[in-house]
Amino acid sequence: MASKPKQFEGRLYLGRDESGRPRYKWVGRFATEDERDKAVMRASIKHEDEVATAKLPAGERITVGQYADEYLERMESGALLTKGGRPFKHSSIGTARGQLRRFNAEFGGRHLASVERHEAVRWAERHGRKQGALQSVNTLFALAVDEELIARNPFRGLMRKPEGRGSEAPPTDAEFDRLRKACDVHDDYGPRLRAMLTFCAFTGVRPGEAMALDWSDVNLPALRVTISKRLYRGRIDLPKSNKARVIALTPPARDALLSLPEREGPVFLSKAGGRLCAPLLSSYWREVQAAAGLRFDWYLSTKHKCVHHFKVTLNLPNHVIAAQMGWSEAAVEKMVATYAHTEIGALEAIDAAFAVLPDTNPIYEAAPPASS
Repeated sequence: MASKPKQFEGRLYLGRDESGRPRYKWVGRFATEDERDKAVMRASIKHEDEVATAKLPAGERITVGQYADEYLERMESGALLTKGGRPFKHSSIGTARGQLRRFNAEFGGRHLASVERHEAVRWAERHGRKQGALQSVNTLFALAVDEELIARNPFRGLMRKPEGRGSEAPPTDAEFDRLRKACDVHDDYGPRLRAMLTFCAFTGVRPGEAMALDWSDVNLPALRVTISKRLYRGRIDLPKSNKARVIALTPPARDALLSLPEREGPVFLSKAGGRLCAPLLSSYWREVQAAAGLRFDWYLSTKHKCVHHFKVTLNLPNHVIAAQMGWSEAAVEKMVATYAHTEIGALEAIDAAFAVLPDTNPIYEAAPPASS
C-alpha cells in the first residue's frame, strides 16, 4: 500500500493569550515547505495590515460605499428615522439610493475621511450644485459627522436649493378651458382625463395621490375625500406630507367624479382599465398640451391653479389652504407664496378698484395741448 505524500502544515503565530499559551492561525496544508512558507508569509502580511487598519480611526477604515450601503439598510429597516421621528418612505429611500449610486461610482472605494473639501467642491460644481445630486450625499456625510466618524462634512453648504416654480404662472381660466377641451385628443378616454384634470385643479390633490385614490376614499354625500396614500413608482406609499388628511370635495371636483361611471376600485383608470400610473399620465398629458398649443405641465395646471384660485379668487386664509393641501403651519406662508401667484391680476384689481370711485376732485388739472 503506497504511503500518502508528506504534507507541510502552515500556521501563523499570533502571540500568546492571557494565560501565556501560544496562539496560532491555521493557514493550510502544502505539498512543499517552500509553498507553506510563502503562504504563511502572505498570511502574516495580511494580518499585519488588518491589525494596522484596526488601529486607525473609523473614518479612515470605513469606505464611502460601505457606509452608504449601511445607511440605506438602516433607512429600509426603520433603524434610522427622519428628523420628525418617522420611518423613511419608499420614495425617500429610492431617491437616496439613486443619488448615492452616482456618487459611489466615483468615491465608493474611498475612505470617508479621505474625501477632501476641494474634491467635494469640484464634484458639486460638475453636477451644478443641484439638490437632486447633492442632497443625499450631504446627508450621508452629515450623519458621519454626527456619529463622530469624521470631523467635518466636506459637502456642507455646497447644495443650491431649487428656485421652485413661483415665477411660472398657472394657466388662466381661458387657457385651462383649452386644456380641458384638448383632452378630447384621446377620443373615448378624453372625458376620463378631463375629469381627473378638473378634480385635481379644484381640490389641489397631487397626481400621485389622485392615482392612488379609490372610490372607498370618496364620500360624495358629505363632500369629503380621504387622502391616505399616493402612488410612487408603482408602489403605494404615504402621502408626501407623511400623514393622511381629509379634504373638501369642491362642487367642480364633485361634478367631475360624478361624470365617471364606476363607484368602486380605483377612481382614475388608464386606457387599458387598470390603475393610472405616472408614466402613462405623462404621455397622455403631452398629447393634450400639443393639441391645446400650450406648455403647462400637469402640476402647474392643477396644484398651482388650485392654490391661485383659493387664494386670489376665493380669498381663503392661508391656514384653510394649508389644511386642504396637506401643508404644515410652519411652511404655509412659503408654500402659498410659491403656489398662489398673487401677482397675477394685481394691477387689474387696482384699476377696477379705482374705476368705481368718483373722480370729482382730481388732484391735477389736464394740461392744455402744447402749441405747435
